[in-house]
Amino acid sequence: MTSNNKILQTLGMTAALAVVYMSLFSSNIPEGMFEDPNTGKPMLLGPIAIEELQQEPFNEWYQMEFQSYDVDIELTNAIDNPSQYSYEVFLGTWCGDSRREVPRMEKILSEMGVDIAMVSIITVDRDKVSPNGEHEGKDIRYVPTLIVSKDNQEIGRIVESPSSETATLESDLFEITLGIAPTPNYSAGEYK
Repeated sequence: MTSNNKILQTLGMTAALAVVYMSLFSSNIPEGMFEDPNTGKPMLLGPIAIEELQQEPFNEWYQMEFQSYDVDIELTNAIDNPSQYSYEVFLGTWCGDSRREVPRMEKILSEMGVDIAMVSIITVDRDKVSPNGEHEGKDIRYVPTLIVSKDNQEIGRIVESPSSETATLESDLFEITLGIAPTPNYSAGEYK
């Protein structure tokens, strides 16, 4: 065997070993996503478009909740000029409450005629931190948190789930637009 053949054979074996090594130790996290340190599964961090939740690996839970939820049309129709408000949603793709409530929030806001592309959607890690600091000054303790603002002033928020066992997302939104900010059901007045 010539020295050139030995070199080629060695390079070929090295390349094969590199491929095996990379496949064994590389992450299966899709590009643009992050690895959840608790589960090793993909998660999103930072500002996103709603369409990112409608793709693998999030689309299964997202579509199930979106399709199965029945919006209370009577309450959404009672909200006067819903486009006069701005909406921010903070969520964790790793969080069960976010997985349940955020698809419902999208369906409700869409039913109200709110352009979902105008809703600020921020994904956070398990410490409720977004990589670019969007969480700062927002007092995000639990997710999801939907913040409703008017004229750049927060007028109310829905945190984690509707405010009581008899409340719905729609009734909480309706109360917020009436100037009655609901208190989260786990809280003793820590939110205004």
